[in-house]
Amino acid sequence: MAAAICLTSPFAVFQAEATAKEIAGSHRITAPPIKLDNATCLTCHDASKGNPGATDVNGKSQSSHGIDNKKLGKIVHSEMQCIACHKDITDAVAPHKKGAGQKADCAACHQELWETAKKENLTKEKERLGVVAKNIEYYKNSFHARPNKEDKTRANAVCDECHHTHTFSIPPLGTSRRSDWHLTVPNVCGEKCHTDELEEYATSVHGKQVLEKHNLKAADCADCHSSHGITTTLKETFKISIAENCGNCHAENLKSYRDTYHGQINKLGYGYTAKCYDCHGSHGILSPKDTESKVHPDNRLNTCQKCHKGATQGFVTFSPHANTSDFERYPQVWIVSRFMWALLAGVFIFFWVHTGLWWYRETMDRKARKSHPDRRKEIK
Repeated sequence: MAAAICLTSPFAVFQAEATAKEIAGSHRITAPPIKLDNATCLTCHDASKGNPGATDVNGKSQSSHGIDNKKLGKIVHSEMQCIACHKDITDAVAPHKKGAGQKADCAACHQELWETAKKENLTKEKERLGVVAKNIEYYKNSFHARPNKEDKTRANAVCDECHHTHTFSIPPLGTSRRSDWHLTVPNVCGEKCHTDELEEYATSVHGKQVLEKHNLKAADCADCHSSHGITTTLKETFKISIAENCGNCHAENLKSYRDTYHGQINKLGYGYTAKCYDCHGSHGILSPKDTESKVHPDNRLNTCQKCHKGATQGFVTFSPHANTSDFERYPQVWIVSRFMWALLAGVFIFFWVHTGLWWYRETMDRKARKSHPDRRKEIK
């Protein structure tokens, strides 16, 4: 009882509080640091839960975009931690304190991985990394890698604008998902940057086949411009290569084009003669039967006059793709070619028959001379 009274006295209480403060001061307890793993990042950045990104005390967004966790689990980088790319993030506080680490850089990361693979002789096992490294080199020399005219601090286009970091995934070859992915190329190029070209392409024969009929064989942006090594269309190399690019699909037309003056000059490495897009257009290519087509009979003269200023109506009778096997489109050429073949065959047949008969007559004459020797020799 006396002990209880002693413990509850004012002095005892004061002494207990002082002891507690002394213990707390000498053994300060701190909260463990928050682990910077994907689960922690997604508490603020998981857009699939209706959270577009971290916000400050005023409710202003601190993140440029949220992340769809469902899509994140299906991409090629799904097993990587966020801070593997965002090396400059050092804490889990919003807004983040940035450290000395490098900001996310797709090209630098992939090149570093490829160099490591080469040092460890794993190039065969990491063959895909080698493909990415080549694409990076193509990109560095491309038009997209050049500084933007309006903002010199950024490039015309960077990896993330075409290959969205948090949703990008290349489906396996031969799968339906790969086909669907391929058909998205025009929209990826056009919706953000090349809107005018996309609008024109959508009305073309190529665009209708890709966007409406989902024809994988029809040309899209990458078929003509490539995917990573995109150059300016003003370059001579691009002008020369465009015929070959078109010829990948239109082999017969390329062959007939090569037989013309335009095609022969182009093949020699000069880009000043007419090429496919000079006559057919570039993004808005239409069927020759379409009245709006640049090569429709009603419009062909205007198209030719862009280069040949003094061209008249008779000038457009020239057929740059005429061939001897298409009677429906080029009946005159087909008839002339058949006549020439018949004439050539007739000449050779006559020659062979004539030679054969001559040889036969000579043979018979020799046999006759052997059976009837020359009597004049005996008289002498």
